[in-house]
Amino acid sequence: MAYFAPLHRLDLPAETELYLGLVHYTDGLEGTRRRMATATQDVADFGVATECGLGRRPAETVAPLLQLHREATEVGSSGAGSVH
Repeated sequence: MAYFAPLHRLDLPAETELYLGLVHYTDGLEGTRRRMATATQDVADFGVATECGLGRRPAETVAPLLQLHREATEVGSSGAGSVH
């Protein structure tokens, strides 16, 4: 996908971790895993985060969103490279 293509050329220092805003509450685990799989075509090692953080979310959506993060990054669940 062209959206992630610039990441293919990204040259980060070894001590830098890359986190991508791939976890979206609106389309849940299926959408998150789809974005993760697409991102792995251009970057091998990344962490996942929400697209906009947690601070402005309705309080009742925080726990389910954190659960979504956990499910998306469980070992073997995504078919992706090194995702954390």
